Amino acid sequence: MAENETEEQQVDALKKWWKQNGSAAVVGVVLGIGSLVGWKSWGAYQEQQYMMASDRYDVMQQSVVAQDIDAVVLQAEQLKKEFPSTPYAALAGLMLAKVHAENVEHEKTVENLQWVIDNAQQDTIQSVAKLRLIRIYIAQEQLELAQALLNHDFPFAYASLKEELRGDWHVSRGEYEEARAAYDSAIATAEESDISYLEMKRDNAMATQQSNV
Repeated sequence: MAENETEEQQVDALKKWWKQNGSAAVVGVVLGIGSLVGWKSWGAYQEQQYMMASDRYDVMQQSVVAQDIDAVVLQAEQLKKEFPSTPYAALAGLMLAKVHAENVEHEKTVENLQWVIDNAQQDTIQSVAKLRLIRIYIAQEQLELAQALLNHDFPFAYASLKEELRGDWHVSRGEYEEARAAYDSAIATAEESDISYLEMKRDNAMATQQSNV
């Protein structure tokens, strides 16, 4: 008997809840279904965007092979404009920066690297852009701008290059002891093929320091 009473109480409670919240529950279910459909539609849209961006990037790469620089620039700019959230747009930005650097167009080089930093959603691509921009800032003796980027965190894979650039930064400031320490840090995390080159940079920094004494 107690079991029956409990069941009846539960039914009564459910009827009461439904009377108070039933319409809201229906709306919730409808919205839930709508959200699911919307999410699937959004996923399909994203996939389509990636495929279109991939096709456009392939065309750009063909222009690179053909050394059609005007076409490369046009296609890269289109990728940045039409598919800015895809990795292909970020890679196109890096390519544009490379083209402008080879043409000694420093302003456009910096502009494209900064675009990649601001828009790339992949840490690796962002890191490449930052490191290239640091190198440019050091070459242009814009050392405060270079320092601001050097203070960013980088994936471990870029630790050696970051420390190498930090060494270059200290050399530009005439801080040879600090440069030696940075180059030593770069050597500690470098690929074996890069060690001799980094040792040479470290030794040159120390030789310059000694010649200035």
